[in-house]
Amino acid sequence: MTAATDDDASRAGRMKSRGWVVACIVFVLAFDLAFFWQRAGEAHESEFGAHPDEAAHYVTGLFVRDALVMVGRYAADGFPGSPVQVGKEFADTYYAHYPKIGLGVWPPFFYLVQAAWTLPFSPARASLLLLLCVLAAVVATQLFRVLREEFGLVPAALGAALWLTLPLVRNGYGMVMAETLSASLMFGAVLAFGNFLDREKRGDALRFGLLAALAILTKGTGLALALAAPLALLFTRRFHLLRRPALWLAVLLVAVLAGPWTWATRHLGAGGWVQPSPSWQFTAEALPYYVGKLGVGLGLVAALLFCLGAFVQFRATSGPRGRWAAAGAFVISVVIFQALAPVGFEARHLIPVLPAALLFAVAGFAALTASWRRQSLAAGFGFLIVAGSVLPLEKKGCRGFEPLARSVLAAAGPTEITLVSSEARGEGMFIAEVAMRERRPGHIIQRASKALASSTWSGGDYAPQFATDDALLAFLTGGKIRYLVLDDAIPEAKRCAHHDQLKRVIAGHEDRFSLLQESEIIRGGEPQLAPVRLYKVHAKD
Repeated sequence: MTAATDDDASRAGRMKSRGWVVACIVFVLAFDLAFFWQRAGEAHESEFGAHPDEAAHYVTGLFVRDALVMVGRYAADGFPGSPVQVGKEFADTYYAHYPKIGLGVWPPFFYLVQAAWTLPFSPARASLLLLLCVLAAVVATQLFRVLREEFGLVPAALGAALWLTLPLVRNGYGMVMAETLSASLMFGAVLAFGNFLDREKRGDALRFGLLAALAILTKGTGLALALAAPLALLFTRRFHLLRRPALWLAVLLVAVLAGPWTWATRHLGAGGWVQPSPSWQFTAEALPYYVGKLGVGLGLVAALLFCLGAFVQFRATSGPRGRWAAAGAFVISVVIFQALAPVGFEARHLIPVLPAALLFAVAGFAALTASWRRQSLAAGFGFLIVAGSVLPLEKKGCRGFEPLARSVLAAAGPTEITLVSSEARGEGMFIAEVAMRERRPGHIIQRASKALASSTWSGGDYAPQFATDDALLAFLTGGKIRYLVLDDAIPEAKRCAHHDQLKRVIAGHEDRFSLLQESEIIRGGEPQLAPVRLYKVHAKD
């Protein structure tokens, strides 16, 4: 009896060890594939302008990184002065130099992850993109392990490859955005809750609580888990779990870790909404939009397999069902959440739900190929599915501000201000390129959209600050502004009054503005007709 028990324990240990070896191999291969798609999409050659928020995410990550360094120095110096005052002065100074920080509008965990990566490595562009490859590979490994347990090697490889290859996902980890980290945390939380439904272990519940809290502290979409968990309980009808202390410990963990920040910043977070509050009008438009985008994000074949897999899994009665109930509840909850929260219409909000959706797509694939006698036929079919999911192959292609940032860094003094005028992406690109290349806080950058106009975070309630061109000229030449970056290639739909006002002032007072440099602007891989120009501003006598 003892020998048999020892043999079983030894066999279990070898299986567990082998599982970790396989997971490491899958992670490395997934990382390589993610890196390949980044290179194919020109992410490493592009500046942080593929989305209006990308540069803000990068600069906010720099702020958190540098704040942690400052705290370390503050402690080493013996905590001189009030910590509240020291922290406020640092934050105010940092924002005055790089006015593209969104902490508060967005939760902090993504920036803590960035800081944990860039402190030992580097805040350079390539370094951040490698971090995104790591996060994408983590999700691929999660998918592989679950699918291999359920269906075997070929379906597991298909699911992992599909995750990394879907155009929506590739766009996500080709940018410094929070969706890929959110996907890894939310999917991990869903799997943990599914295990809790099946095994009723306290560790699974606490793992769910921790990952759910971190997901909420990464992106607002994490709040969808608050609906997914009760829905999964309803689907499985395991209401006796409501009497388990472990479940309420998980709820308490979420409340303690994520509750204070979420409550304290609830008004700031709404600054990025397209409407001041949820409305039936928004929901009526958003619900069909996000249902449709879920299908588009999966692609035609994977979407059909998703429908087949959902049908098969929800008809099944044997085996552990908690994982599938949690995954299905998660898909429904995210779509409902995005239809209720008026954050706009962007398919990227669905990236965190795609791993769960791919579980059902691969389940459909497994059901379709179950009667095939040769695994090679199933593998070939899976390869065709992945190959058919590659298109469209989009190029990130956002650049043009880096040469001007280098020139400003070489020429501007520490107290001289550079004013950049572009739309949200362009201003962010320039600020990020400057901040990336210097000891921070260094040069002072001002955004024309804030210095020459007023608006909400999302651009609403816009109004120019200067009623006349003469008033604007006096502002430009009467202070410390010594350099001006003017993007003349702004799309017509995004041009604002202060852009044209600046252009008129420069054209009418050439003695006050010396052209130093021009740079070609590329947006979405397409060269623009007009360049971005760097001027030196001559102060009035």
